[in-house]
Amino acid sequence: MRFVIISLFIVMLTITSTCLAHRTPGSLTTVEWNAATERTEIIHRLHTHDAELGVGASLGLPDLSVEEMEGRAHIALYVEAHFHIKGVDKELNFELVGAEISGNDILVYQELPGRLPRSVLIWDDILMEAYPAQLNQVNIKDGDSVNNLVFTKGDGWYSYSFAQ
Repeated sequence: MRFVIISLFIVMLTITSTCLAHRTPGSLTTVEWNAATERTEIIHRLHTHDAELGVGASLGLPDLSVEEMEGRAHIALYVEAHFHIKGVDKELNFELVGAEISGNDILVYQELPGRLPRSVLIWDDILMEAYPAQLNQVNIKDGDSVNNLVFTKGDGWYSYSFAQ
């Protein structure tokens, strides 16, 4: 009997801790040079639920859905307005390619003809007005290495210099 009570206690403890687990909202952006297309490619990955609620609240669209093309377009335009890379002395004009659903995420694609300048400034405040605990990770592929920047609410521009 004692074994059954202890086993039930362990099961209940496991269930309770699993229910209390909370996923921190965040986005993952990758920046990579594609030699085949001679373009710098940027892919933003956001959890669909976070994107729908956060972008919907920001734009005053409470029924925003990634299942609809219009919803994906709103999210892509929002991401474009909240993520920037610029050269130290010039603005860079990225092209918004589109957005698609991949599992529980929405992917937003941007491209820049040519390479990024050797030194850049990066700004990423995607969903930070909706989620104060939002963490935005930017992975920059630089040759054979991947470098990581992490943005939190209140961060400004980060500088990055390529090894080139």
